[in-house]
Amino acid sequence: MTRQLHKSFLPLGLLIIVLAACNIIEKGESTTEFVLKYTREVSHVAITGRAVILLSKDTLVDPDIPNPYRPFITIGCDFKDWKPGKELVIDNDNSTGFLTTVEELEGSYSVRVLVDLDTTSCNLMQNGLCYSDNDVVHVGKENYDVVELTVNNVLDVFDFQESEFVRLFEVKSSMLSQFYNSETRIEAEVVLPESYYEDSLRIYPTVFVFPGWGTTHVTASQDDFQQKRYGASGYGEEKIFVIMNQDSRYGYHVFADSENNGPRASSFVMEFIPEFEMNFRAISDPRARFMVGQSSGAWASLWLAVNYPDTFGMLWAGSPDPVSFSDFVGHNLYADDANLFYDEQGNLTSAIRLADLQFTNMDWSEMESALGEGGQYQSFEAVFGHKDTDGKPEQLFDRVTGRIFLKALENWKNYDINRLIISNSQSLKSSLSGKINITVADNDDFFLDGSVKLLKQTLDSLKIDSNVILLSDGGHDAWSDEIRSTMHKRMDSISSGIVIRFNTPCHPD
Repeated sequence: MTRQLHKSFLPLGLLIIVLAACNIIEKGESTTEFVLKYTREVSHVAITGRAVILLSKDTLVDPDIPNPYRPFITIGCDFKDWKPGKELVIDNDNSTGFLTTVEELEGSYSVRVLVDLDTTSCNLMQNGLCYSDNDVVHVGKENYDVVELTVNNVLDVFDFQESEFVRLFEVKSSMLSQFYNSETRIEAEVVLPESYYEDSLRIYPTVFVFPGWGTTHVTASQDDFQQKRYGASGYGEEKIFVIMNQDSRYGYHVFADSENNGPRASSFVMEFIPEFEMNFRAISDPRARFMVGQSSGAWASLWLAVNYPDTFGMLWAGSPDPVSFSDFVGHNLYADDANLFYDEQGNLTSAIRLADLQFTNMDWSEMESALGEGGQYQSFEAVFGHKDTDGKPEQLFDRVTGRIFLKALENWKNYDINRLIISNSQSLKSSLSGKINITVADNDDFFLDGSVKLLKQTLDSLKIDSNVILLSDGGHDAWSDEIRSTMHKRMDSISSGIVIRFNTPCHPD
């Protein structure tokens, strides 16, 4: 889920940004206007994208992309064909606000402007983001204020960090290229075991890694956090780790075929895996293909296992996104008068399970609306929902009232993993037996434990051999040395006995 925080790259950090599309530039009636311009360092030609103004009432703080743990005032506005030398005017009429609106601003603020020009990605953690210097401005309700800000920087610190044992691997997908009508690649970071170059005839099991929200193959290459989280070294037999990129326009596509994101699962299984196994010394046997994932990535591993049970030997999912929509982050979407914002007593529902943090699902929705397209809710809608008449994902819920749209929910049912297993129990019982491992904490930050418990009941009732671990503590990070050790022992027991040598050396050498 959009639940995972990441390292900063500007003062005090920038996290995740997403896009959208609407209007600009005529002056409105509000008492305050932000007037933006950009320098030649940003572009020599007209640009199209989304401008996001971040503000903090603490003028000593450089405002960051908001998240539930650290919200900041956010004002967002889409623009089209913003020409060099021209001004972009953002006012109350053409913007969306989180925590406040343009006309409600009053006082001194620390401010920074971000301009996102990438309409193919939901991820800010990449080169090309344009931004202003941090500044302090004063806004008064009584007077007509014009706040002038200049976008003069372009982020360029997120290059893939390739090395002897860390390789960038991309596969051009015919399926996805046809869907998008442009060349589209499936991208990954390949982490080779320490002994890879010592014996050119040795081949290895593969662990396909599906990280949590905010991590791409590029950011994963810049440190060893993902490798350590899943025990890439020091646990069991050596394996090749392949860290997959799930980033797409409307959020994380989580390797599920969908109307909005295209044939993501099909292309992964039919195009990426064969090409990977041709280029690296990986055992081409389902018993030696494993999947691990966290949060959104954990859901991806479960989805692939249920839909392609004969392709993989085992999966281990940590704190997966909702696997049953009967408990969708604490809400039963199938209930009469289902609502994402309010409970049956009419109280706003919390998005975060922390006593000292009040952040509701309505807050979350408003935060994402200010940021634009590609947030967590739209990510779900892009994977689970139809394509709407405007070409965007069909919305599941009313952004003002929180009411669930029953028409939209019909297509979501096809992605309810719990329902899918129940309806296909006869064919899946033997093929899934012994392959499903899930770890989740009873106090998961985002109420993800509820749907896992429902899935466990289903697996137990159908007598599908599985390993679902319910931890009493851990929040959203249900990984430990004990979990890593147990996971690799299970992998090794499944892949043991497979011939691990072959006669022809394989690249890279």
